Amino acid sequence: MLFLALLFTAFTRQAVLAAPAEPLVWESPSQFYTAKPGDVTAHFTYKVVNVSGSEVVIDDVKPSCGCTTAELPGKPWRLAPGETNKMEVLVDLRGKEGKLLKTIAVLSPTAPKTLSILVDIPPEASTSRMSPATAMRIFGQQLGALDHQAVFKKDCVKCHLVPAFGKMGASLYATACGICHEAQNRASMVPDLHALKTPVDDNYWQSWVTHGKAGSLMPAFAAAEGGPLNDAQIASLVDYLTKNFPRPSQNPRPDPEDGD
Repeated sequence: MLFLALLFTAFTRQAVLAAPAEPLVWESPSQFYTAKPGDVTAHFTYKVVNVSGSEVVIDDVKPSCGCTTAELPGKPWRLAPGETNKMEVLVDLRGKEGKLLKTIAVLSPTAPKTLSILVDIPPEASTSRMSPATAMRIFGQQLGALDHQAVFKKDCVKCHLVPAFGKMGASLYATACGICHEAQNRASMVPDLHALKTPVDDNYWQSWVTHGKAGSLMPAFAAAEGGPLNDAQIASLVDYLTKNFPRPSQNPRPDPEDGD
């Protein structure tokens, strides 16, 4: 009996040693942040490396609530052997106070994981003293910087997607584009289309409206890329923009944001 027990122990130890390690190593799977006055969101970066000899596929991630947004490099997210990449996460702090615990479930057949976030929001950092309109504008800008298609998701739908339904040309511009580009409190990173400074070729408007611009707040409006517009609407919008917004060489009016 003693021999069998020793044999079983040795076999179990060998099995444990032979068991493969987790294929993905996350740099900081649990993160913490203390909010400061004026913070509307908390931004986190989750870095990961594939330490296995095979590709690892992450199908999606599932935050524990709607106030947490995770932006993956792609969907599905594929990590080659030895590859390092990252996922950006934004937590909406508007109207909240105290300690917030959030989790993000990584959905993968070979490397499932639960990441966590703890945010401490002291009373002096609460956005309750900020006007809802200001908080909404700041939140929209920060969310758009993380995911420029965010304007067509969740709460943003009622302002940025629904009003565009069925509209064409000038009316479509007013509802889909003017909400940002013609806004009275236009954000500094949103260009004044009446005073463009970059060269504009014949494909300029078509490309920007259809595909947007990575790394900016400009989303892709084409339905095929997650936007609200069909081909006919895009064509009517491009025609309106081409005819009503002069190229830089034709427009001497300075951008008020430059202080000229």
